[in-house]
Amino acid sequence: MKILLLNDEFYTTGASIAMLRLAERLVQNHEVSVMSRIEGDGEIKKYFEALGIPIVKDIQADAIDLLISNTILSGAHVAAAAPKVPVIWWVHEAEIGRDMLLRFPQLADGFKHASHIVMQTEFQRLVYGSFLFDSPAKVHVLPFWNDAIYRLQDFEPAPKPAQKKRVLCIGTVEPRKRMADTINAIDSLEADLRNQIECIFIGKYLQLPPGAQKLVDAFPDRYRMLGELPNEVALSYMASADVFVLASDSESQPLTIWEAFELEVPVCLSDLETYRHIGLRHGRNAMMHPVGNVEILASNLRLMLASDTLRKSVTKAGKSLLLKNLASDWTEEFERLVYRTQTESEIKKLGY
Repeated sequence: MKILLLNDEFYTTGASIAMLRLAERLVQNHEVSVMSRIEGDGEIKKYFEALGIPIVKDIQADAIDLLISNTILSGAHVAAAAPKVPVIWWVHEAEIGRDMLLRFPQLADGFKHASHIVMQTEFQRLVYGSFLFDSPAKVHVLPFWNDAIYRLQDFEPAPKPAQKKRVLCIGTVEPRKRMADTINAIDSLEADLRNQIECIFIGKYLQLPPGAQKLVDAFPDRYRMLGELPNEVALSYMASADVFVLASDSESQPLTIWEAFELEVPVCLSDLETYRHIGLRHGRNAMMHPVGNVEILASNLRLMLASDTLRKSVTKAGKSLLLKNLASDWTEEFERLVYRTQTESEIKKLGY
């Protein structure tokens, strides 16, 4: 089968990594090509090229059998391509995706034309309920995982300065990820603890609020912006971290949380509704704070950095949750959906 993967961009995000993992599966049995909605380079592009997957610049519906379209931002492309070729629309966003639909209504046309829609959590189905109620697409909830950790040979944690406690944030540095909350939380800690902390940010830099940027500029050894890094390098930093923080105001099912669980790194998260749907609980397998509440985030950081007993309890529960979910191979399930979509398309061509 000839399959085109439409990714959003080629820089490293959870959605891009998920598409790469799916490509690794599909390329074994199909003729796969990939394009990005926004042209450009990035670490993920190198991995597609290493797999021998051609990079194309437009959707030629008459030359493919199936389109797999990534993220809510490709909704207009889904609508344009679907009359000519079956489309599986892979939606990764939760509330932020709904907000994008309201700002750019043309994206919502994807719901009217996609053959199948894949989401990661039941929460997303609730978020997009008003767009799904009359959609002809079949909706599937399929959590995904990144198995890169299990493939790495001679895997070593990244070196860490002696006597330092490493706080790690991974994700695009932009308003939704609320990286400033972590910076401000660390700045509010007592001096003895604050001076022990090295806070590392991995991800494409877009924007920080002025106050947080001043702190980054004033204390470059405390707040280190490393930019986009290859996945295996980011994982080595995760393995060396004392705490992983994701303070976003919107997520669906972040890969980084599961990576932290596998590496037994405690996580501090904003208390988002989606996390209840994937089994995360405050004080059990994660520490949570209301979105934007820097004081509680600081308190959670203090606890995670000071209490070995709590760290062990939280990380053990997190890994237990992960291992239960790893029992299923999501790429296998996705490929079954690919074959199902092809079969349905052939039946439709016969007039049934």
